[in-house]
Formats: sequence, C-alpha cells, structure tokens
Amino acid sequence: MSNLPIKQLVHDALFQSQDQEPADFIACRNCNQPITANHYRTRVHDQHHHRFVNPNGVIYDVCCFTAAPGSIINGAATALHCWFQDYRWQFAHCEHCAEQLGWYYENDTNESFFALIPSVLSSTN
Repeated sequence: MSNLPIKQLVHDALFQSQDQEPADFIACRNCNQPITANHYRTRVHDQHHHRFVNPNGVIYDVCCFTAAPGSIINGAATALHCWFQDYRWQFAHCEHCAEQLGWYYENDTNESFFALIPSVLSSTN
C-alpha cells in the first residue's frame, strides 16, 4: 500500500487516466499548478462556455469541466444567486496557491461539474 495521502492518489489517478501530452493540461495562471485537462471539458445546458453577471454586476466567463483534480472545494454549498438552475455551488481554489479558479456545482442527483474562469487558467506547454 502506498504511503501517499488518499487525495494525492486520487489526484494522480485522475491526471493519469488518459495518455496526455503536457499541452493537454490546464494550469493555474498564478502558480502553474495543473488544475484540469482538456479531456475533462464538458457541456452544461448545451454549452461549454457561459457568461454570467453576479449580483455586484461583475461579469464572469466560465468554462465547464467534469473534474478539476488540482483544485480544492471551499465553503458551504448554497443555491443563493446560483447561475445553474437546480444546482448548489461552492468555491473552487487552486490547491497549491489558493487562487480562486471558479466554482464547483452539484445537484440533488449528485451530478456535478466545475465552472472555471478561463482568465485565471493557462494551457501548459
């Protein structure tokens, strides 16, 4: 049995689940920590990319991913001001530098996805 923490084992397994070139990874722009990969891109409500305005008038572009193994989820789940109907959200931060990357969404049937802010991410080369 490995001495690695369970979170690290899951992280490693998710990033190694498909043969990938380094360019397939999407990283935190602040610290270059791998966050997700191109093969985790998904469509929610028939779109990968969405644009929303929060209650303070700030416009956010987000892209949807089925997994973001390099992130940590923070805060209590809430449906308040939720951009995706029938979902609850929590913050998603970089597990390395704690930069906010977007949000994690989950509904009552345990369907989930990450809505990540493309301007805080970069493709790794």
